[in-house]
Amino acid sequence: MRETERKYEAPADYTLPDLTGAGPVHSCEGPRGADLDATYFDTEDLRLARAGITLRRRTGGDDAGWHAKLPVAPHVRDEIRFPLGRAKTTVPAALAALVRSHTLGAALAPVVRITTHRDEWDLRDADGTTIALIADDAVTAHPVDGTSHSWRELEVEATDLDVLAAVGAVLGATPAKSTSKLAQALGDRARPRKPAPLSSNPTAAEVAVTYLLAQTAAIRANDTGIRLDTDDSIHQFRVACRRLRSALRAFRPLLDADRVNALRAELKWIGGVASPARDAEVLAAELAAELRALPSEDVLGAVPAQVDAELSRTEADARTELLSALDGDRYLAFLGDLDAFLADPPWTKKARRPAVHQLRKPVIKAWRTLQASVAAVDSASDRDAALHQVRKDAKKARYAAEAVAPAFGPKLERWGKKVKKSQSVLGVRQDVAVARGALRGMGVRAHLSGENGFTYGVLYARQEARGRRAEESFGRVWKKVLGVKGPGWLR
Repeated sequence: MRETERKYEAPADYTLPDLTGAGPVHSCEGPRGADLDATYFDTEDLRLARAGITLRRRTGGDDAGWHAKLPVAPHVRDEIRFPLGRAKTTVPAALAALVRSHTLGAALAPVVRITTHRDEWDLRDADGTTIALIADDAVTAHPVDGTSHSWRELEVEATDLDVLAAVGAVLGATPAKSTSKLAQALGDRARPRKPAPLSSNPTAAEVAVTYLLAQTAAIRANDTGIRLDTDDSIHQFRVACRRLRSALRAFRPLLDADRVNALRAELKWIGGVASPARDAEVLAAELAAELRALPSEDVLGAVPAQVDAELSRTEADARTELLSALDGDRYLAFLGDLDAFLADPPWTKKARRPAVHQLRKPVIKAWRTLQASVAAVDSASDRDAALHQVRKDAKKARYAAEAVAPAFGPKLERWGKKVKKSQSVLGVRQDVAVARGALRGMGVRAHLSGENGFTYGVLYARQEARGRRAEESFGRVWKKVLGVKGPGWLR
């Protein structure tokens, strides 16, 4: 369940104002009182809290149970709920697995107990539909290793950001400094590690660590998404792995090369484990769309059901393999090594140089490599292999540009987007190659089973045509890459 909320600090004598007329608010119903008792769990060094994650067991109210709240964006979190069960001090295994990429297998134990008396109101529009909830909370925190303290806060929850803003504007309360009750209870100990905002003339190290931390966070966020079977999470996990791997290549002159190479090898491994699951997702969606587009007279037999069944099995097997890897010692060790690397980066002297001077080099190198790959296509003995190399080199150039763009501004960003387009066009050819291989296999199996393979042949031909269209469009896209106004040093 996704929740969008804003928190406010309120003094002890605060009185909730009349909210009628705040945006679309037509009426206010309440209060409903409840006493909540929550125990929050974390590792000894508060890894979850420092990642903005809360994990609790709560009684009272209408949603008693185990809850994990995962940050998505400012003021937005996904909440995962499990039943209370009998255990009070042991986190359910399925819930612990969701945050394993953060805990790395470390024990989860109570860190604070928070009791709350809550008064809650429903805010309704003119149709009587509830459009927001307001909770007025009197809170007391009891840290296991600290002194109890109390405060009062307001929570406004709504799905519409305009409603949140309208209600917040008339509350007469101060926006809270803490993002959660847990963060308020633990104070500075739970503060996330974030790089300082980049200066107007950042060093290469400052640009590098900001980007590397962001991609590491993306890997962890999509790790959780994979475990929850969230749409597109496998794809975004692979993208984050590729970005981090490419960034480590670009930043290698700034860092200890041996440690960089070791991390890149592990990123290549886990990205490779995720590839079959992603390929199966893409193939299933593509062939389902192709079958829907075919005239009914071209669909002979139970081909749609057969394709769905076979690809569902393939996807399930690949997903099982990926989840096994995510729960394995090798992956957790890699994340631990990555954390240690970023906590104390092994910088070289070059890292202290201004980014605008030092970070041109990886982009220039990647751009020259890409140009050479494109120039080699027409004379290549294996055109498919040559175009595949172009796609790989376009990825490297695009990701190098993304990693260093904060130092160079919008011109490099525009250039990177054009390179991404060329990569995407050739990505269609790669998807076609995978689809043709799968269709060939399914067609052969249908023939050997005495079934009519005509429809598989039709699908195969449509994929061939799709691949040709993609290749033909690459020339036009490449001209736009050459024509885009990037930084002067990239010509």
